[in-house]
Amino acid sequence: MVCFQEHVSVFNLVDKDVEGIVPVKPPKVESFKLVETVNDLEELAAKLHSVDEFAVDLEHNQYRSFQGLTCLMQISTGTEDFLVDTLRLHSHIGPYLREVFMDPAKRKVMHYVDKDTVWLQRDFGIYICNLFDTHQIYTSCGLCSCLFSFVSIVVSLFQGFGK
Repeated sequence: MVCFQEHVSVFNLVDKDVEGIVPVKPPKVESFKLVETVNDLEELAAKLHSVDEFAVDLEHNQYRSFQGLTCLMQISTGTEDFLVDTLRLHSHIGPYLREVFMDPAKRKVMHYVDKDTVWLQRDFGIYICNLFDTHQIYTSCGLCSCLFSFVSIVVSLFQGFGK
């Protein structure tokens, strides 16, 4: 049996000529929209239908609970940020967001989704198509240790800044 990894290396997919590349700064997001009514949720669904990709993160509470529950959903389109009150809108989230999460034409970006996908399925009946998990990229490229080293250097530089 031939191993896929022998034929395709992740490092072959990474640009090696980065001399002239200027990093793209994300647009400044001044505020966020709190989604706490069904009308807000309907507007969010419409906005998600109009973009090609969006990022999602969930917060989950399992304290003194066997199963736990999803208590907050954070969604960003790159130009707008949304905080969804999943406790208040629990029974409405699936019907309004299920279609856009299952749309394979829309890229969903998440980080370390092992639990998040379970929570979306269990709590809202939402399944995800076309998912980009940043954690998988970091680990498959061996970037975790490099990234954490870089972040610790930057943090220590900022801590000394202005002294």
